[in-house]
Amino acid sequence: MKINYKILTIVPIILTLLSAIFVAVHGIPKSIDVVGGTEITIKAPKDTNIEQLKEILKNAEVKKLESQSGTFIVIRVDKNTNIDEVRKVLKEFFGVDDLSKLDYGEKQIGPSLSEKFWEEGIKAVGFAFLFMAAVVYFVFRNPIPSGAVILAALSDIILALGGMSLFSIPLSTATIAALLMLIGYSVDTDIMLTTRVLKRKSDGLDERIKDAMKTGITMSVTTIVAMMVLYLVVTFFVPVAETLKNIAAVLLIGLIADLMTTWLTNAGILRYYISEYRKEK
Repeated sequence: MKINYKILTIVPIILTLLSAIFVAVHGIPKSIDVVGGTEITIKAPKDTNIEQLKEILKNAEVKKLESQSGTFIVIRVDKNTNIDEVRKVLKEFFGVDDLSKLDYGEKQIGPSLSEKFWEEGIKAVGFAFLFMAAVVYFVFRNPIPSGAVILAALSDIILALGGMSLFSIPLSTATIAALLMLIGYSVDTDIMLTTRVLKRKSDGLDERIKDAMKTGITMSVTTIVAMMVLYLVVTFFVPVAETLKNIAAVLLIGLIADLMTTWLTNAGILRYYISEYRKEK
């Protein structure tokens, strides 16, 4: 049974709309890089039970990370939390009168700096998308193929944000950088597809799409495998490198989404443009 390509074209669009609704309802967690706050890291004995610490620090994010270099307790609190009270709790929990006796680290980000990070991150994504759209239109000089490329890139970003909301991946300077990289990956495959379909005249439409698909899917799968390896290595061997894990997770979600938006939506729009729209004109 052959499915109409127009039905397949709208599937990623529907998923994008659902993702946008999910983000609007549930929101995306924000790291202290974005909202401001304090991150405390303590090297602790392997058998440290953090459940009691979680009960005491109910408004804090408490994690236990293990790596080859030891076991680490990571506590993150927002800018409204009294950090002196947190330090007092930690002294009592670990039985010391001075936190310097522990392998203790503390990172603070003030509200003004975090607000600056947030503003600059949003500007970076906005300008990147704007210039990408301008370049795409300049290359193809046609609103329909150009719009398809821009729609695919926008869908990838929205679906990645939906994945971040679903899996509680915090929005941080690192994940904003991952979203910027995702724009590049998305546009790469979409421009390759559009160029081969519109510029190459030697083969039929189906052959041009299939040829582009072989190259594009190989490119995407290669990157997906690399990000999956990075994610697994960080998860099981270097869990303290949580930033790398979050970057890999965002790119994985976005690249998997890109397979749908490029080869279902973009390819479907191009097929309609060439086989039906231009003939009507």
